[in-house]
Amino acid sequence: MNDYDADPFAATRMSLGDHVEELRLRLWKALAGFGIALVVGFFLSPSMLAFIAAPVDRALAKFHRRRFDQLLERLRQGDPQLFDVNQPRDAELLLPATRLAAMLGLPQENVNQEWVPLSVRIRPLDWALLTGEATRLVNHPPSLMSLTVTEPVLVYFKVSAYCGIVLASPWLFYQLWLFVAAGLYPHEKRLVHVNLPLSIALFLGGVGLCEGIVLPMGLDYLLSFNDWLGYYPELRVSDWLNFALLMPLMFGCAFQTPLVMVFLERIGVFDVEGYRRNRRLAIFLLAILAAVVTVTPDPLNMLALAVPLWGLYEVGILLCGWPRFRPSRARSAAQ
Repeated sequence: MNDYDADPFAATRMSLGDHVEELRLRLWKALAGFGIALVVGFFLSPSMLAFIAAPVDRALAKFHRRRFDQLLERLRQGDPQLFDVNQPRDAELLLPATRLAAMLGLPQENVNQEWVPLSVRIRPLDWALLTGEATRLVNHPPSLMSLTVTEPVLVYFKVSAYCGIVLASPWLFYQLWLFVAAGLYPHEKRLVHVNLPLSIALFLGGVGLCEGIVLPMGLDYLLSFNDWLGYYPELRVSDWLNFALLMPLMFGCAFQTPLVMVFLERIGVFDVEGYRRNRRLAIFLLAILAAVVTVTPDPLNMLALAVPLWGLYEVGILLCGWPRFRPSRARSAAQ
């Protein structure tokens, strides 16, 4: 039996004053690192705003393209509701005089004006049909909008703060770990070394699923209600910012399911056999959780979260029986 087995608490005894001094040191270092990251985030904020707005831009582009195609299809089919709108109207076009002379084969030396007015009679919607592709290129679909004078400034500083937190998070967690580790026993440190990388990987997996699949699909589904109800979407930048930051965070937290299962098993609330016996009930509860967390009520987006959660539930059962997650019990048995 080694010294650690004789007294596992001998290596980590600290006085209250030592803990307070350690906390003060870590807080100052954490604040200094966050300050530097905040300055860097201030310059990265425009790129982050463009990244956050990209899903909305793509969804709105699809929405307006779909609505424009619907209008053209109604026009081709002779929709009576468009009859009055498409009545012939007089219009005046300005043509370049030199180009018109060249087209007519006239000498350009005698041209003494820049533009030549040309009266035409057109049908407005037919004209839109003829220039539809050009209209799509020139008239870019609207993106996020601000409703107050101060909203863009507030959003810019909010995104800068979020960038600073993300950039400084490794340093902040490192300082937090140094403070906590000073009061942990060696076997507790080993347990954190196993769980922390897995927790980060699960969190990033949930964020990636939300950003790559759920948010784009959810936006298309939600904007389809505007087609159904005949509304014109105008999305506010501050509302979308809160939504776009909250949803990935909720998905990342939902992906912590295996570690929550391990924790509940360690404190004696459940055991491995209980997890297996109540698998059907757990699947039902995870489906409810997925329905609450996802952005849309349609089954497709709900399954996009529910299926990974069901898989993670099985992973949690395996982790509960994995020896590396049971260091303290294994050590007690050895003694």
